[in-house]
Amino acid sequence: MELQFYALFMTILSGVGLGLLFDLLRAVRRFVQPGPVLAALGDLCFWGAATAMLGAGLFLGNWGEYRFYVLVGLLGGLGLYLWLASPTVLWLADGLLRLLAWTVDLIWTLLLKLIWDPVVAVVLFVYAVVLRIAVWLGRRLVGPYRFVRLHYLLTKRRWRRALRRWLRGRKPPRDS
Repeated sequence: MELQFYALFMTILSGVGLGLLFDLLRAVRRFVQPGPVLAALGDLCFWGAATAMLGAGLFLGNWGEYRFYVLVGLLGGLGLYLWLASPTVLWLADGLLRLLAWTVDLIWTLLLKLIWDPVVAVVLFVYAVVLRIAVWLGRRLVGPYRFVRLHYLLTKRRWRRALRRWLRGRKPPRDS
């Protein structure tokens, strides 16, 4: 008789576990509000976990034998859970999910403020320094560049004029 009570208790406990798993899925769905693809993926994960949990409860409770009291115990445990504990568990799960979201948001904000913003500030400072050095060097090099370019253009003009004079002075060969 004691063995049968143990098996019934394990099936009731499996029903309570199934209800808890279902409430966790409901809380996550309310918080995330998934689209149809993510909802289907969540359902698939739920049924996989539920199957594993019920299989483990069935094997631990009555060595894999499926009898009528197993179904009664599962439904009784699920009903008991939904009646007594479901609202409290949903409230706690919602609060924990909100706390988790707030914590992740806080950590993200701290990472941005403590790591990303200083890195951006250093990069902008280095960029400004390099830009000022480039402008300073550009101003210093404009004069010599203009001087060299002017001499290049004057030399180019002299060479063109000399080449034109030389070509004008040549006469085409005569036919003999």
